[in-house]
Amino acid sequence: MTNKKIALSILVSCVMLPVIASAQNARQAELLEKYGASSSFLGADAGSLKASPIPEPKVQPVGVPQEFAGAEPISYVGTAVTIWYALGAQITDNAPWTNTPTFEAISDRVMRASKSKAFPARKAGQPSLFTDEGFIREYEQATNGRFSSGNSARFLVNGPASFEAKDALIRSAKKSLLISSWAFYDDTTGYQAAQMLIAKKNEGVDVKVMLDKKMLAGHGKKVYKLMKDAGIEVLAHKESRANDIWHVKVMIADDQYAIAGGMNFGDVYSHKGGTILWRDTDVMYSGPAVLEARKLLVDVWNANARKNGLKSIDARTTGMPFEGGSARVATVMQNPPQDSNILISIIKAMYGATKNINIENAYFVSLPVVTQAVLDARARGVEVNIVTNSKESIDPEGLVIVEAMYKCLVPLAEAGANVYLYNGWRSPGDTLHSKFMTVDGEFADIGSYNLHPRGERYDTEVNVNILDRGAVAQLDAAFAKDVKNSRRVKSAADLGGKPSFMGNVANNYFYAQLEAAPAAAEGLSRE
Repeated sequence: MTNKKIALSILVSCVMLPVIASAQNARQAELLEKYGASSSFLGADAGSLKASPIPEPKVQPVGVPQEFAGAEPISYVGTAVTIWYALGAQITDNAPWTNTPTFEAISDRVMRASKSKAFPARKAGQPSLFTDEGFIREYEQATNGRFSSGNSARFLVNGPASFEAKDALIRSAKKSLLISSWAFYDDTTGYQAAQMLIAKKNEGVDVKVMLDKKMLAGHGKKVYKLMKDAGIEVLAHKESRANDIWHVKVMIADDQYAIAGGMNFGDVYSHKGGTILWRDTDVMYSGPAVLEARKLLVDVWNANARKNGLKSIDARTTGMPFEGGSARVATVMQNPPQDSNILISIIKAMYGATKNINIENAYFVSLPVVTQAVLDARARGVEVNIVTNSKESIDPEGLVIVEAMYKCLVPLAEAGANVYLYNGWRSPGDTLHSKFMTVDGEFADIGSYNLHPRGERYDTEVNVNILDRGAVAQLDAAFAKDVKNSRRVKSAADLGGKPSFMGNVANNYFYAQLEAAPAAAEGLSRE
């Protein structure tokens, strides 16, 4: 980035902060007015897909104070903080004194780690590489995530299914609850979760919560205070780099069960309160893999506990029995900027495909290595299906990256990938927030990782990799349903409309690196 562009970025950001915040508040109000009155939702866990009743948005939930009963408003301060750190990241990473790797360098590193001489990618119609134990061992080594056997795995499709499971685990916890989230919201879901956790704390259960410190400027200040005042240990985690975000969403109950995925503790995720109802997916699992997830969280907690006045977590586990099952599960953490474990797990899985790749990701802004992996899969005859948000369905805070998303998707569609823009399961106001991928009916990857530059360079994430045909079939069924609620894009003409002013600002001053993506992809090693 040139000095001129850096200066322009600062000027644009300072001028546009109130404009963006106002636009986001207006967008949120518009969506609530148009789509906030539905009383039912077709969705539970992917195995049953039963209808689950949702409270009427205008009805205040029983026992919830008025200050938590409505949708949490978008905070001007929170929006300003988010944009400030985005600006800081953009400037810092293009400054001459930093050694942050470029996206082209990241892509090259990930490609080298993903492609294999021992297990080269196969043409369509041949056995999936995920049926080869040698490839699976190599996959573990490349991703720094070990598959453990004997786990149960059940996908929780949408908030009613996920929060029914979360609430049940909290209420039944006997020894410990360890919860990591990007944020708790000051709404019905955040309040109810806080009250349940306080009740368990009073019963003698060891309750610990990890949140991103920056996000407290815009989400959950009241709920945070409730938990702290009740004696719950809450780590407001601050990453070592100023612009990074703790985006990990994992809940562990009694060291027996874990739930991971894309959902935070808020009404848009749970569908409990009067707000827009997002489409999201979690996974609940029980078995040895839970202890791997626990270790990742405990290591971060203990490294930061003392300086935050908190107690360390005993490395010893509760010894509670697992449910167990047939799934092989690996937990993968990624901590930028040098670590790309999750992106490697996604790309290497794509090179293991011989039948189909299903990608569902809320904010699909492809790095060069993702573009190349899709193009290579199509060259092998592998079917590639991608579902992401449309301009109509994306959340207000994501509106500014829609043009960047569309720009990345068109070349993939023109190469033969099936690209779908989400219309919403109920209405265009319902944002797609899922982050998962399946390969060949054999493998699934799910978690908090967004397939966009910010997710790769700045956000600490945890994803779960699963080998189990039964569980993967559940996720593929949910994916097929989302395809039906989307529209197909074959070329730029199918996108419709003109680029927005803010979209152009994002492209020119915050996503300038995307200009090099197609050329960089062509320069990566081909099959």
